[in-house]
Amino acid sequence: MNEAEALRWRVWLELEMEAVWLYPVIAARFDALRAAATAAYEAHSDLRDALVSVLADADIEPPGPLVSYEVGELGSPEDAQDVAARLEQRLCASIAALTGEVDGEERERVVRELRTTAVRAVSWGASPEPFPGLD
Repeated sequence: MNEAEALRWRVWLELEMEAVWLYPVIAARFDALRAAATAAYEAHSDLRDALVSVLADADIEPPGPLVSYEVGELGSPEDAQDVAARLEQRLCASIAALTGEVDGEERERVVRELRTTAVRAVSWGASPEPFPGLD
């Protein structure tokens, strides 16, 4: 794994850690969003663990989570949906950037995760994009 690729994996992992922090907050605050937030938490938790393994397998120290994250206003369910959609869009951008650094089966895996993340972003209210993450 070269330095540019390692950086892309680390950025993606940092965003997954933010998601793992965010979704329980949303689930705890808004009953109407609890099921979706719990499902998102579980997906992001699995991805976080997988990305830690990718970096560990390459002998790269993974970044640790922050104590908290500045995510924006979470005063209403609509605010929470907007915050979640923006985070998923940031994840799409991070994952899309990684696709240029990897190839073969690894690229297929990354593209699958990009597609899943783009669908999740739309489920939280983001507008569908023909090429997610390539603004």
